[in-house]
Amino acid sequence: MFNIFSDLYLNLAFWTGVSTAALSLFVILSILWLRWSNLRLKRHEQAFTTLWRPLLMQALLGDQGLALPRLRQRDQWLFLKLWNHFQASLRGESIARLRKMAYQLGCDTAARRLLKRGNSTERLFAILTLGHMQDPTAWEQLTTQILANNSRTSLYSAWALMQIDAGRAAHLVVPQLLQRHDWDIARVAVLLKDFHETLRTELINKLDPENTEQLPRALKLAHVMSMQIPPAILLPLLLPTRPVEVLISALRLAADAETLVAARGSLSHRDWRVRVQVAHTLGRIGQPEDVDRLMTLVQDKEWWVRYRAAQALADLPFLTQETLLKLRDSLSDRYALEIFRQVFAEHILALQQS
Repeated sequence: MFNIFSDLYLNLAFWTGVSTAALSLFVILSILWLRWSNLRLKRHEQAFTTLWRPLLMQALLGDQGLALPRLRQRDQWLFLKLWNHFQASLRGESIARLRKMAYQLGCDTAARRLLKRGNSTERLFAILTLGHMQDPTAWEQLTTQILANNSRTSLYSAWALMQIDAGRAAHLVVPQLLQRHDWDIARVAVLLKDFHETLRTELINKLDPENTEQLPRALKLAHVMSMQIPPAILLPLLLPTRPVEVLISALRLAADAETLVAARGSLSHRDWRVRVQVAHTLGRIGQPEDVDRLMTLVQDKEWWVRYRAAQALADLPFLTQETLLKLRDSLSDRYALEIFRQVFAEHILALQQS
C-alpha cells in the first residue's frame, strides 16, 4: 500500500514539473514572439514614414505631377496618423492640398470604416481625419458620435461637424456645450477657437435668465471664448439679486459703460466672492471715479477682496506710481496698508522684469 501511494506522489510531482516547464517555455516563447512582432511593426512603420513623408511634403509644396503609390489597406491607419500630424500645424492652401491628396487615396472611406469599427484611438483619428477633410458624407456618423459617452470622442466630433458646416453644426453643438459637463471648458475654448463667432450667435440665444441650470455654464463659455455679449442681454444678469454664480460669471463679461454701472451696484454685496469679482471688473474697465470705490474695497474685511482691489488699482492705466503712493499713504487701516504694500511691491517687480 505504501508503494502505491509513493508511486502516485512521484507521478504527480513528475507531471507537475513537466507542466511547469512547458508553461515556462510557452511564456518565454510568447515574450520572444511579442518582441519580434513589435520590432517588425516598428521597422514597417519606419519604412512607411520614410516613403510617405517626402510625398506629403511634395503635396504641401503643390507638386502637380506627384505620382502617388497605392495605399494598401493595412497601411491606411499609419497614413491617417502621419497625415493628421501634418494637418495639426498647417493653414491656408497647404490644408487644401493635403485634403485633395487624402481624397485621392480614399482616406474618407477608410476613416468612416474606422469610425464604425475601430477602437477608441482609431475612432478618434477617424474623427480628426473626417473633420480635416470636411467630408459631408460623414455627417450622420459624426452626429451620432457627438452623443457618445466618451468625452474626447464626442467633443472632437463636435469640432469635426463645425469643420464641415459651422452654421449647421452650431445648432447641434451649443446644446451639447451646455449639457456636457464632462467637456472641459478650457479645452472647448481652444478646440473651437476658429468658430467662436458662429457659436456666439447660437449661444446668445440660449442665455435665458430664467434657465438657472444652464445659465452659469453658458456665461462661463462666453467668457473663456472671449465673446462679446450685448448689454441688453447682460444687464438683467448683473442685478445683485441674481444667484451668486450667475452674477460672478456676468461680471466677468462686463465690458462697456452700461455694464460698468451695473457692476458698481454689487460693490457691497453680502458674498465676498462677488466683491472680489467687482474689484477685478473695476480694474479691467473702471474709470477715474472708480478709484474711491476700489479704495473702499481695499479696506474690506476679507483678504481676497482687499488683495484684488489693490491689484485693480495697480492695473488701472491712468494711475501713476506717484498717485498710487499717495493713495497708500492715505490709508490708516493696518490690514489695508499691508495688502497695498504687498501688491504695490509685486507691481513694481513686474514692471522691472518686463
